[in-house]
Amino acid sequence: MSKTVDVFYICVVITIYVLLHSSGVNHSYGDNTTPTQYLLTEYKSPLHVPGKIVGYGINKTPPQYLLKEYKSPSGDIIVKHFTDDDNWTVNSEVWLYSAKNPSKKLWLYSYERDAEVLFSPNEKWLALNHRYGCDGTDAILFKQVKGLKYEPIIGLSDLAWAFFIKTHRKYKIPHFDHCYTEAVRWSSDSKSVMLQTYGHDDMSPKKLDPWYCIYDLKTKKMTLDFSVFNRDTYHPNGEAKGR
Repeated sequence: MSKTVDVFYICVVITIYVLLHSSGVNHSYGDNTTPTQYLLTEYKSPLHVPGKIVGYGINKTPPQYLLKEYKSPSGDIIVKHFTDDDNWTVNSEVWLYSAKNPSKKLWLYSYERDAEVLFSPNEKWLALNHRYGCDGTDAILFKQVKGLKYEPIIGLSDLAWAFFIKTHRKYKIPHFDHCYTEAVRWSSDSKSVMLQTYGHDDMSPKKLDPWYCIYDLKTKKMTLDFSVFNRDTYHPNGEAKGR
C-alpha cells in the first residue's frame, strides 16, 4: 500500500512540474526578461539621480582637460570640472580638492553637457545642478560624509514638479518637452534650499515661467515659506553668521 501511495505522490509532483513549465508562465524572479505587453503603471524611486552615481567619492585620476574651477564659501574646498574630450559636452567630471593640500582630491560626479555645484553656507550639504541636455536640468542633493566626501541623498527635480502639480490642482498641467529644476540659493542656516522649476514645449506656446519652492532638509518636504531666506540678511559687522 505504501509503495502505491509513494508512486501516486511522485506522479502528482511530476504532473505539477510539467504544467508549470509548459504554461508559458515565468516563475523565476530577478531574471532579465522581456516585459509583457501592457503597461499598468510606472514611477520613479525617491532617489532619482541622473548621471554616474555608482562609486561616488572614489579617489582616481581626473580627466586631462580642466574646464572650470571655483571655491566653496569658506574657500577650503576647490571645485574643478574636467573632461577627457575636446568636445566638453560629454564625459565630464566634478572633482573636489582640498585648498590646503591640493594632493587630496575626490571625484564627486560624472555628467554630460554642464553641471554646477552650490554649497550650503556650512558646507555640510551641496546641491548639484546637472544640465544634461537642452531639454532638461536635474537638481541633486548631496550630504557631507567627511572632508571631501559627499554622498548623494535625493534627486529634487521629481519632488519639485510633484509639489508644483499639487499646488496647482485647478489647472491641467501638461507634459513639457523641456523640463528644468535647479537649485538657486541656500538659506543662511543651511537648512533649506530654494529651487526653480520651469519648462516649455517645442511645437506649442505653452510654457511655465520660473516657479520657486523650498526644500526643507529637516522635514524632507517642499514648502512655499520663503521667510527663512529673509532671516539673518543684515550683517552690521559685514560678516554672515557662520558655520
